[in-house]
Amino acid sequence: MDKTKVILDVDTGSDDAVAIISAVLSKNIEVLGIATVNGNRCVEYTTENTLRVVEMLGVAETVPVVRGCAYPLVATIKGKKPGIPRGHYYQHDDEYKTRGKSIHGDFLEMFSPSTIKEANLNAVSWYIKTLMAAEDKSITLVPVGPLTNLAHVFQIEPRTVKKVKEIIYMGGGHLLGNTRPAAEYNVWVDPEAAQIVLESGVNNFIWVPLNATHAAYLTKSDAERIRSIGTRPAEVVAELIEQRIIGYSNYQKVEVPDAAPIHDALCIAAIHDPSVLTDIHHCYTEVDCGGSSCDGETIFDINPGSFEYDKNTPNSYVALGADREKFVNILIGILEGAK
Repeated sequence: MDKTKVILDVDTGSDDAVAIISAVLSKNIEVLGIATVNGNRCVEYTTENTLRVVEMLGVAETVPVVRGCAYPLVATIKGKKPGIPRGHYYQHDDEYKTRGKSIHGDFLEMFSPSTIKEANLNAVSWYIKTLMAAEDKSITLVPVGPLTNLAHVFQIEPRTVKKVKEIIYMGGGHLLGNTRPAAEYNVWVDPEAAQIVLESGVNNFIWVPLNATHAAYLTKSDAERIRSIGTRPAEVVAELIEQRIIGYSNYQKVEVPDAAPIHDALCIAAIHDPSVLTDIHHCYTEVDCGGSSCDGETIFDINPGSFEYDKNTPNSYVALGADREKFVNILIGILEGAK
């Protein structure tokens, strides 16, 4: 079976790291490169974290890491911290530092500082070069952070759009937020970028929102099963899951105790088996970019009773559920298969 050609776009914290490990170790995926972006932390930190993961996996020679955009297109933190890019939010919020409420630390401490280097080309230029050399509809893009890089790519070189087979995006939420009541973090950091990518005409834009990732939580017992595989990547994944469980218990309590979503890795699992995503709707979607308390909200028009339902042409797919057991088994299968 031909491998799926994938480009990851990450703001590497803990769940991004699990996604990178899963993609690189998968026998079904060829990772063409990894672009970084301002998101969970500033792009300097997300790039360093990505390099640490790639070096641990021993794939620096075959999987380039390219540094992406340091700032969102427009959005800054309003109110008490004007002018600070939203992706720098946690670094500039003393409450999160003093109370230990942030799920992501500045750096992934279970890795040594990287000794490998990022590629010389910036991510936007690298994307354009790589996509323009590809066949039409041949590349799967898996962005799991803000969509800043891709918005620039599609605006600078619109011909890249036809090279994309699909975008599987961890972002958004249907009537659900995690940074603001109505907004998920990745979209909230750069809502204008998300809207630009939606309007690009890209083939098969698939949203993997909070509704799906929260359904596919992992538990302490799942972490123990993964650790028992006995490899360094499995040990790292188990530790990251355990760290996230602690973070969620302090910061974002979930319905199931001693559990946490590993958002970004669900996108990788969906490449292995699309049926891991459930309750899928083909619908019109837009992002609120109005700057109000709903800024960054994703509006998925899945209600046939709405006034606009029959007028708006569907422009994306959204998965509002996920098969938790299948997700866990896919993740374990990837890690066991790499022994």
